[in-house]
Amino acid sequence: MFACLLIDHLGVKAEINRNPQLAGKPVVIARASGSRRFVMDASPHAAGVEPGMPLADALSRCKTAVLVEPDPVYYHSLFDQTLLAIEAIGADVEEGDLGQAYVRLTGLELLHGGESHLIASFLAAVPIHLAPRIGIGPNKFSATVAAHQGRAGKPYRSPDESDDLARFFATLPVELLPVPWTTIARLHSFGLRTMGQIASLSLGVLQAQFGPEGRLMARLVRGIDDRVLMPRRHDEEVVESLAFPDPVATIGIVLTAVENLLARAFDHTRLRGRSARVCTIEGAVFRAPAWRKRMVFKEPLGNRTKAFSVIRTTLEGAPPPGALEELRLTLSAITGEGGKQESLFSDVRRQENLTEAIRQLKERFGMQAPIYHIREVEPWSRLPERRKALVPFAP
Repeated sequence: MFACLLIDHLGVKAEINRNPQLAGKPVVIARASGSRRFVMDASPHAAGVEPGMPLADALSRCKTAVLVEPDPVYYHSLFDQTLLAIEAIGADVEEGDLGQAYVRLTGLELLHGGESHLIASFLAAVPIHLAPRIGIGPNKFSATVAAHQGRAGKPYRSPDESDDLARFFATLPVELLPVPWTTIARLHSFGLRTMGQIASLSLGVLQAQFGPEGRLMARLVRGIDDRVLMPRRHDEEVVESLAFPDPVATIGIVLTAVENLLARAFDHTRLRGRSARVCTIEGAVFRAPAWRKRMVFKEPLGNRTKAFSVIRTTLEGAPPPGALEELRLTLSAITGEGGKQESLFSDVRRQENLTEAIRQLKERFGMQAPIYHIREVEPWSRLPERRKALVPFAP
């Protein structure tokens, strides 16, 4: 059994907690992507506005919307603190989208005197103003749907069997499917508004129109979800911070502060004789959302001079958006690598360079890079698509 912790509209709830005057208003939080802006979150009072929707479409649907600048650093920090509190109970937690996480219940309830006591512990770990919902089901998708059907503070359980799940999903909207807003819009264009309507279509039809997403949707609406729980990984890290007596806007002073924080970080006992691959710099901006910059070094660095050279080049090209009141530097992805010996053979060197490049991509984007090997499977087959297969490249 799985539990889904759902804090819907986490961004809006966080902003209302900081500014109570926003309560009861149609709040819309918009994020920039290139030259366009999209909805990151919206309050229930903003009728017709959905996350992922272009801001122009959102404003045409809700002309009284109150726009709020996003503060993703604050939202993620708040959610991370919540998940850490749940992990302290002894649970393995998989972090999904912002405000959504999964916990495997099987075996854990025995340690807490039953499922009801365990769920009560989960709810107690979440700040009350976030009004969490919890759904319980035999897989992650059923638990997610159950959470959407429940009320804040009241756990909701879905059916256990696939056939019963399919009937449970039949009348529910397609917006509950874990697909982008653009896919939901395409489903609506085909007149598909409930999961039951999707279940009435064949797998081939859905795959022809939506590719891998079509296969995923076809399985989920029939109650089939074999995705396993992937617990959060906690990397060792070194954190240093400082507060400025007055807000600082000069890049030279900021770089001096960064150099000072780097010196303190590399003097830490955890980093002696070791290297770090990732540096994250966060700052509290005066009268503006928090600022965050994450940098992945091409190779692990155990020298503060080399690390500062990379950071200085990055910050000079993309300085903080305003005057900083506080600065925080985190070195993570710590490794014992102190140097690298090249192979004598060119083929081996190319393989090592490719492996290193893929590892950097994984650190930068937080997910496995979509890079594959082509391997022969049935070279004698008359069907071309069965002769070879794509195998994920595992560094």
